Amino acid sequence: MMANENYTVSNYFARSHLANTVRIGGNERDILSLAGLTEEIIRAPKARIAPQQLATIVRANWTVGKDEFMGLASQPVKVGVFRLLAERLIECRTLEEALRETARFYNLVTDSIQFELTITTQETRFGFRLPNTKRQNNSFLIEFLLLIWHRFPSWLVGQVIPLREVQFDYKEPKHSEEYRLMFPSPCRYQCDTNTLVFDSTVLSLPIIQTASELHRYLSEIPLPWFRKQDFHDSFTAQVVRFLEESAFQEETSLELIATQMHMTSRTLRRKLTAEGNSFQQLKDNTRRDRAINFLADIRISIAEVGRRIGFTETPAFTRAFKQWTGLSPGAYRKGLHKQP
Repeated sequence: MMANENYTVSNYFARSHLANTVRIGGNERDILSLAGLTEEIIRAPKARIAPQQLATIVRANWTVGKDEFMGLASQPVKVGVFRLLAERLIECRTLEEALRETARFYNLVTDSIQFELTITTQETRFGFRLPNTKRQNNSFLIEFLLLIWHRFPSWLVGQVIPLREVQFDYKEPKHSEEYRLMFPSPCRYQCDTNTLVFDSTVLSLPIIQTASELHRYLSEIPLPWFRKQDFHDSFTAQVVRFLEESAFQEETSLELIATQMHMTSRTLRRKLTAEGNSFQQLKDNTRRDRAINFLADIRISIAEVGRRIGFTETPAFTRAFKQWTGLSPGAYRKGLHKQP
């Protein structure tokens, strides 16, 4: 299981975590400085940030609030509870044992979350309810918890757990497009619970990580939860890898990649559509993320950034980048390097 180091996340999450941290007593200016962000980047509607920057904001929240649920559940859960649970899970033999222990553990230590594990021959449902939590806070905390409890168990077994779907008990949010990057499956809204649904055959997967590897993992959290995981078995992931490995010349096309994948472009387009994606969107997202990472390096001119992602003319790159992020490349670079 690998992580994409060029991956970026929507600044919606940065805005939300920042506002929540300020709500519980954090200093906005200090947190922005720690994360290497400015108000320009935070406020731009479509801007993107690095996973490390989001992780810094969440750590600031934990420092201020001393609550792993970030002040959003009906009761606080002390920072360190996840570590305590993780140290128990590393001793489990299989994924099923780990999920059963997770539900048992949280249901014992707090009334602010109720985990449910339902197993049938074909399908397993691992989800939770948040009793007595204010509705306006639900989506923010729920998407965070579902992300953790897909990515951490996947890390435990050393492979991304394939999901049939993810269910949310709230209506589809405006930022739901980001869920396609967070979860490798269809998403359904206004369900009875917040649930990860997957094939029961994966329950027998062994826990392969060691205590020393867990120590390294815990030293980095929450960063591992925000890095994009490499979903090797999806057509989307295969296309993205071809795009990331290319030099983004003009000939980087659906037809060329389809040929490399030994199928017709029509077949590949149909498979991408079935996974909820389009080739042009994947190409734009990959270019956007690569451009943002290049812009962080002031030694690379804006014209060169454009050339590196396949634009021969700087004005065309500027127009595309502004469409992707809401800011021009120059304004974005200024926001990255200006002191808050």
